[in-house]
Amino acid sequence: MIDLDWETDRIDGVTLVSATIETAATTPQRVRLESRLDGPVWPPTDGDRTAAWTDAVWEGVIEPDRRHGIGFASPASPVEPPLAVTDHRRASSDRSPRPAAILASLTEWKPTPTVVGRER
Repeated sequence: MIDLDWETDRIDGVTLVSATIETAATTPQRVRLESRLDGPVWPPTDGDRTAAWTDAVWEGVIEPDRRHGIGFASPASPVEPPLAVTDHRRASSDRSPRPAAILASLTEWKPTPTVVGRER
């Protein structure tokens, strides 16, 4: 389950939306949020990089037992709720070990003398 808390402020004709996403799942979750405001989304920028927004959609991975904050601005009037979770599912993990790595990590097994000494 995904918990989404939000807050909106209207300042000088601009709606500011800030939100916190949290998951109760024990695995990473890929989450998709959509703005419900009737207008463009102005995501925050970090130098030349724009945050994880594409048009009015935010997508990201939320790790277990973590909170993630997001936000945006818009010239549109505020609505309740300003955001909606439109999709969430378990995130695939690229950290899964490859079969060759698993085999390489196994210690060599040899039968014990007791097993070798048995007759059939």
